[in-house]
Amino acid sequence: MTDQTISFRAISFREIPRTSRLFRDYVEDFGLVSRFYNPTGTSLAALVEHAGLVAREESPRAEVAAILRDQNVAAGATAATLANLERLGRPDSVAIVTGQQAGLFTGPLYTIFKALTAVKLARQLEAQGLNAVPVFWIAAEDHDFEEVNHSQVIDREGHLKRIVYTGSPTGEGRPVGSITINEAIESNLAELAASLPDSEFMHRLIGDLRETYQAGHGFAAAFASLLTRLIGHYGIVLIDPLDDRLKAVASPIYDRALARLPEFAANLVRRSTELETAGYHAQVHTGAEVIPLFILEGGRRTALILGDDGRVHLKGHKGAGTSFDYPELVSRVHREPTSFSPNVTLRPIVQDYLLPTAAIIGGAAEIAYFAQLHPNYELLGRKAPLILPRASLSLVEKRHAKTMDRFGLGFADLFDGHEAVLRKVVEGSLDHSTATVFDETETVINEQLERLRVLLQGVDPTLAEALKGGREKILYQIHNLRTRFVHNRGRRDEVTQHQVERMSTALYPHRNLQERELNICYFLARYGYEVIDQIYEAIGETIGAEHRLMQVG
Repeated sequence: MTDQTISFRAISFREIPRTSRLFRDYVEDFGLVSRFYNPTGTSLAALVEHAGLVAREESPRAEVAAILRDQNVAAGATAATLANLERLGRPDSVAIVTGQQAGLFTGPLYTIFKALTAVKLARQLEAQGLNAVPVFWIAAEDHDFEEVNHSQVIDREGHLKRIVYTGSPTGEGRPVGSITINEAIESNLAELAASLPDSEFMHRLIGDLRETYQAGHGFAAAFASLLTRLIGHYGIVLIDPLDDRLKAVASPIYDRALARLPEFAANLVRRSTELETAGYHAQVHTGAEVIPLFILEGGRRTALILGDDGRVHLKGHKGAGTSFDYPELVSRVHREPTSFSPNVTLRPIVQDYLLPTAAIIGGAAEIAYFAQLHPNYELLGRKAPLILPRASLSLVEKRHAKTMDRFGLGFADLFDGHEAVLRKVVEGSLDHSTATVFDETETVINEQLERLRVLLQGVDPTLAEALKGGREKILYQIHNLRTRFVHNRGRRDEVTQHQVERMSTALYPHRNLQERELNICYFLARYGYEVIDQIYEAIGETIGAEHRLMQVG
């Protein structure tokens, strides 16, 4: 595999394990699923048309832009971001919105991919004469800290290194954005520095990490500051929804959702059934009793459900003060919107009430749950945005490209796991003759046992059935022997085994796409901050339509 063939090569999502049918159909044949989404489509022409409509809609643009200016200045906003904030406040602006949880050190690679996809799409709309601004929604209200308190890199020995921050007491239901980093982050930074290569790029990287992730900084604020340092030159605008001023602006949409609660819940249940009937899956589990708001009390975020008694109950809580009349909830939300937070079924609508959203950039999960949410946009008087898939990339280092080339490996070979890759290397390149004998042995045994089964079937079917178990045991023993041979032969060539292990770990860690497992810091340490611009260039015009291989190094 040469440099020419690995760079920007595309792979269909149908080749990638565990890709949902809904996502595959969405990116490959939108017509099959268009009834679950804004039917305008997913092409650039469709987006330009839709964005033109959004540009003429009323929106609290100026008020939101002023609030976001404060947030972005606090995060160290660049001149490009400040200019985009000014443009966002204009009456004709449209937003290309993406977002992610505030993962440690920016979390998995796809966080960066999402942000850069939004930037590229906004620039494409600008070229069409639209005032388009890329916006990144930091999911600071999410309360599952274990989903964001870690990052993974490849260490100096080529192993996957998981770095976990456990310093701050979180408490059940506490929004990530309210967590303050303490001195324990120093050990995480030291662990990261010791894991990454001692390169010319480390001084800048560790400096940025230490200035953003330090004791006293908020967890989401640190994420925002580091993201700004990495991609702020592209003018991305960050938004933290925990800001009470934004909740006050969003209060009318809270009121509408509660006023139409029975229909809101029924729409979700009906759409979930429609998806499942069509052979797809419902990403969000919901029911008629679910209220699309959390209540924030004592620093905790607690779900609300409507009981059979017609009262609102705090999910998982019993006793005095844990339920109240529904009219009381409506009144309290109207008076104190800052005491509430939208759940996943209402959050996108709140987002697109605050922002003049033309398109949302999401991954497979977002695209799946958006199929359930679409009817409620119309219910609450909002125009549903288009949702487009983020760029999906695997960054292939030259040394790993050479390993793949040497042993005739394709990227799809990695999907079968490291053991299967090593077997292909051993049997295809190191000891092809022994592999041939194993194949011949299995073929002969299968043929002879099949002949014996036919004879036994004519004498006594129970004997033929007994042979079935015997065949499985024989073939299992041969397979086991073959596996032992592969490992023994691989150990005799330690250099090859080491190369294959490093390649598998870097490109398909934990039998998952690299973008879901590795953090950008690994690539920044090895190749410098320029890799961010290389990623941006690798994002094609047909955004998210396929998984692309991008060579680095």
